[in-house]
Amino acid sequence: MGKENLTQLLSQLNVQSTQEDSCEVEKICKELLKNGCENPGFILRACLVAVIKQDRYKSSLEILKQNKDIDDKYGEEFILEKLYVFYKLDATHEFEALYSKINPPPLESFGKANNRGILHVRAQFCYKQGLYEEAFKIYNLLAKHNGDLIDNDLELACNERVPLTAMPDIINDSTILSQVNEESYDLLLNDSMILSARGKYDEAIELLEQAYKIAKREGYDRDQEAIGLQLAFVLQMKGDNKASHIHLQELVSLLKQGGRKSPFTLLARMNEKSFADLSKYNDNLNLSIRELDFKTLDSMKSKQFTREQWTVINRNRLILHLFNNNSVQYGSSLLSRSLHNYSNLVNDVIFESYKTQAKKLYHHAVQMINSGVNGSVIGFLIITVQLLVVEKQWQNAIAVCELYLNKLANSTSQVDTVEHHAVCYILFELYKITGRDHSKSVLLKNLTNGKKTISKDVPFWKHVGFQHLSLGNIKDAKKLFKQVFAYDSDKALEKVIFDTTLDVDESQDITQNIDVEKLLLQGIKCLETSNKLESKQHISKVQKKRINLKKQKKKEQRLKKFLQTHGSTKNVDPERWLPLKDRSSYRPKKKQSLTKQTQGGAMNKKAEQALDITNKLKKTVPTTRRKKGHK
Repeated sequence: MGKENLTQLLSQLNVQSTQEDSCEVEKICKELLKNGCENPGFILRACLVAVIKQDRYKSSLEILKQNKDIDDKYGEEFILEKLYVFYKLDATHEFEALYSKINPPPLESFGKANNRGILHVRAQFCYKQGLYEEAFKIYNLLAKHNGDLIDNDLELACNERVPLTAMPDIINDSTILSQVNEESYDLLLNDSMILSARGKYDEAIELLEQAYKIAKREGYDRDQEAIGLQLAFVLQMKGDNKASHIHLQELVSLLKQGGRKSPFTLLARMNEKSFADLSKYNDNLNLSIRELDFKTLDSMKSKQFTREQWTVINRNRLILHLFNNNSVQYGSSLLSRSLHNYSNLVNDVIFESYKTQAKKLYHHAVQMINSGVNGSVIGFLIITVQLLVVEKQWQNAIAVCELYLNKLANSTSQVDTVEHHAVCYILFELYKITGRDHSKSVLLKNLTNGKKTISKDVPFWKHVGFQHLSLGNIKDAKKLFKQVFAYDSDKALEKVIFDTTLDVDESQDITQNIDVEKLLLQGIKCLETSNKLESKQHISKVQKKRINLKKQKKKEQRLKKFLQTHGSTKNVDPERWLPLKDRSSYRPKKKQSLTKQTQGGAMNKKAEQALDITNKLKKTVPTTRRKKGHK
């Protein structure tokens, strides 16, 4: 909801004042409160509204503290204003404490307009804090009970869709969203964001292009920037990185010409940097950090970004500071705590080799896991695995993950959690790389026999079912898919469960829109024959050690044999350039038949006689002996 519309809900005073009028109202109200008046609650509320209209939320809080006695007595008269001040200052605890005290009525009851105002502020607060389900529920009910047009239908429809852009799975197919006949780029933008969150990128791009045309026609520059930034993001999610990068470059150059530092300018610059393959060896990370202008972003934190958006921005900053060899402060987030431990453990992130860093992190991770699996252990474990994978130390990566799972198994409360599933995902991928099918089957057996709540993480158990299929465990896969199908009616699951065969027409529909050339350009490899796949199978560590030992022995034997005939005191053979059989020192082995009869080669005696036409050998007639027999 726009700021000016929410202010109209808050004001509820028949005063349409400018900035100067608000200052004058504030001054008069303060004098009345200081000298005493008949209705101090009404005057304090009018003073708060005047200060809020000037966007001076900290001053509003100071006024409340200065008039605490009036607030304690008449506080119920301006609850809406206090909630709005706490929301704008990002005072989460104060907001929750005040909201719980007022004992809000059920969402279905809308007796007073003031109740709607409180619900509006609550919905905005929920969205900012990531409570998308509650925010959607409030806006959905506000839109359904807006018969008297207390609120603008278009704004309610837009706000109803905003939580769905972050969590589209809140609604099901039966949920009906409010519809507006009016053409609006805001509504198109929100609908496109919902589609992109569901993975329907082509449809989202189509709506964004329509929204951009409407915003350009109506002359809303800032909204054009927002739509352009979202369009570049959707193109990148679709996999069209080239088009996304070009679009971002044009957007950044256009925003620079404006000369103002808006959130869109800073976000566009950050997204453009994501296409650069930054290196701690070759790039100036100090310059990159300066270009991203995190100080300005900090000043916009509470005003412009939700908690989830700020988490992503702060994550990028922490990683850049780490690889710039700056100290990372121990914070409340899991990433900050993990990177803090990492930077303290490694002497120099830039110049110390990844091999040394991986070794240090591996031993420290083992110690942390043996001490317990709570806290920031999972974050440090993931960083350790990333370094081990970079160094291709597959065995250590698998060992540290299996150790973590074994420790989790000892604590029943920790099984079937997000951390447990994350490590299982990693192990499945590592087993695939190293070809350890037996280890994968053991993990799948433990998951199948262990405690599981499929509704908590449907995609994970769906993935586990397909892992069963990869090993040929069709019975276990079907059993698991039947449980998953109750929460996810995927056609692929249905085909496996009911053994339905693929129709030819259906297969053509699936493959007709596949651009093979584009896939090859993106690095997708063609399907290989089974013979080639077998030749690329990964061998175990023990087998590799045996092969290397055999190679070393053969190498030593060849060297020993070479030194027997090539001593340093021995003269060099002058006939070394001649073929071996033409040398004077050559002695053929016994029972060796030389059949080479080319020019310059050696021949045996029979071969010479066969070529000599002057001396023909007489044909010897075999003598026949008379057989002894009877006359």
